[in-house]
Amino acid sequence: MNAAQQTLSDPVQVSGVGLMLGIDALLTLKPASPDAGIVFVRTDMPDCPEIPVNSESSIVGAGRSAALERDGARVQTIEHLLSALTGMGIDNCVAELNAPEPPIGDGSALPFVEAIQKAGIQTQDAPRRYIEVHAPTAAVDGDRSVTLYPEDGFRAGFVFDKYDRRGVESQTATFNIAPETYAREIAPARTFCFADEIETLKAAGLGKGANDENVMVIDERGLRKGRFRFENELARHKLLDLIGDLRLAGRMPRGYALAARSQHALNHRLAQQLRDRIDEERFRLNPPMGPAEIEAAIPHRFPFLLVDRIVAIEEGKRITGIKCVSYNEPFFQGHFPGHPVMPGVLIAEALAQTAGVLVSRHADFEGKIAYLMTMNNVKFRAPAVPGDQIELRVEITRLRRSIGFLRGTAYINAKRTAEADFSFALVNREKEASK
Repeated sequence: MNAAQQTLSDPVQVSGVGLMLGIDALLTLKPASPDAGIVFVRTDMPDCPEIPVNSESSIVGAGRSAALERDGARVQTIEHLLSALTGMGIDNCVAELNAPEPPIGDGSALPFVEAIQKAGIQTQDAPRRYIEVHAPTAAVDGDRSVTLYPEDGFRAGFVFDKYDRRGVESQTATFNIAPETYAREIAPARTFCFADEIETLKAAGLGKGANDENVMVIDERGLRKGRFRFENELARHKLLDLIGDLRLAGRMPRGYALAARSQHALNHRLAQQLRDRIDEERFRLNPPMGPAEIEAAIPHRFPFLLVDRIVAIEEGKRITGIKCVSYNEPFFQGHFPGHPVMPGVLIAEALAQTAGVLVSRHADFEGKIAYLMTMNNVKFRAPAVPGDQIELRVEITRLRRSIGFLRGTAYINAKRTAEADFSFALVNREKEASK
């Protein structure tokens, strides 16, 4: 049974300088409603744009950190905060930020954990939705890899290789991720860099907020200042980053995340794969729309209703329908008798009908009928014959008040068989019926 979702009990603030850009920042963490997820808000920008931690925001390169961008608004160096929220079991949170990146604190996730503990955690009346893993999912780059394996709960491990550097040994760290364990064993691990990397980072305009209090610097003799908090602190911090990077997918994972020498860019590749999986799960319909629902959405009827079922839909964006080609189709009586081939124009019509279902379900076009106006860029690449199942994929490219533009592609056995661009006139059903 899934655990319940959680949010903060009260707002809480964390302030300080940002690591990469060196800008003073005030971060305010606030409670959020169930299923809201984590949403950043840039309060220093006009209209306070929101940047949700899901596929609505793009994962972008930020140079040794995690960054999200949406409609020109961006937040970066967010992996420590996302790691803390995940490790402490926070599903929903608004993170208001008056700068491009949150405070770095002491270079660990501990300041965020302490803030969460101060705010308190509130259980919500909604089940937690995890990233479910049914088969190993991996991102690999040479000798670097990160893999999420099926497993109950959430466990993470990291193999850190010294790459022949003096002053540090190869390390490993593995933990079951639970709030008490995270706060004690993972959150205190601090970020680090090697002395021979400093000039390169400065030349790239990074690390402007770095100092001896928030970054561990390692040279050939070891840690330049102070002592390690753990013998394997480097591996633990890499594991901390891994947890934050994977949260970019939008949900808490359920499985065993194992990384070997991975860095942010590789972690982000895996996070994007997980995002794609979440989007596909959201896209699928269970149960599919059958003939009765399709007939309620569009005015076509037998023998001209060419869509048998709708198996997936993302409202206002895309749809997938199915046409099962039977030898008993009435058009086979006169179209290539003895050599039955479905007329290409009817494949295009099936795509258009699928598009009509998608448009009819749009909130702005309730009560309207979609009349086909134009078909452009029509191509037929392979025939459809009895026994084939045609997958009809359509996506909206542009919608106006009375006109819709869509792109449709038909597949048989995952191979493209037809495609076309459509435009529709959207007409009120009542107006049409009165003629």
